[in-house]
Amino acid sequence: MSNKPRQSWTLGIMCYNESGNIEQVVRHTCSTAALLADDWEVIVVDDGSADDSVPILKRLKAQEFPDLRIVEHGINRGIGAALRSIYFNAAKDVVVALPGDGQFDANELLAYPYVAIRTVISYYRVENTSYSVFRNGLSWVNKTLNRVLLGMELRDVNWILVFRAADLCDLDLRMQSSIVTSEICSKLRYKGWRFLEVQSRYLPRTAGKSRGASLRTIYRAASELIRLIAVYRLFRRRIRSTN
Repeated sequence: MSNKPRQSWTLGIMCYNESGNIEQVVRHTCSTAALLADDWEVIVVDDGSADDSVPILKRLKAQEFPDLRIVEHGINRGIGAALRSIYFNAAKDVVVALPGDGQFDANELLAYPYVAIRTVISYYRVENTSYSVFRNGLSWVNKTLNRVLLGMELRDVNWILVFRAADLCDLDLRMQSSIVTSEICSKLRYKGWRFLEVQSRYLPRTAGKSRGASLRTIYRAASELIRLIAVYRLFRRRIRSTN
């Protein structure tokens, strides 16, 4: 028996027009959470879905999962806003954001029920065979820029990241787009946090289609990456001045 203290978990699900997937994802996530910890919560952030995602979520809450927390954005605000809603609404020790499309198997979390202090668990996709050459190219560019501009060597900063919730409290997060994960990881890396990288399967969708890599998303992420460089430098100066 492990002598490590038990940790509570917040599992967040990002949902945008996932009516064909979200019921299965919620069921699977709640089942995994019950195996992962005695004290847990599941939050679903609906980012302005125009399909039946919200009615499905409300039915699940009313009929099966009364403790399910639903956060509705009303309008589509993007991945970054969904991530921030999960991180800022998390009430447990450990927090992880999961996609509502079912392409990550939540059971992969069971191998790491305890997250050590000053540690981040970073899952990376072995392959993205369902991605186009264009989208894989964007992923490569993003990873290269993270390495060159932020000094951050991570295989997949845009996949599943597991944080101790308290570690996010004093980072003064500024990014609003999906670049917020780069902001978090670069700041924690600078503070000396260890990143445990774990291989992850990238499952095929069972319904719907990916809506990532739109021109609007790309433009916003690129603009914020430029801004993040200045934010990161200010953060480094603040940390050095307090040491």
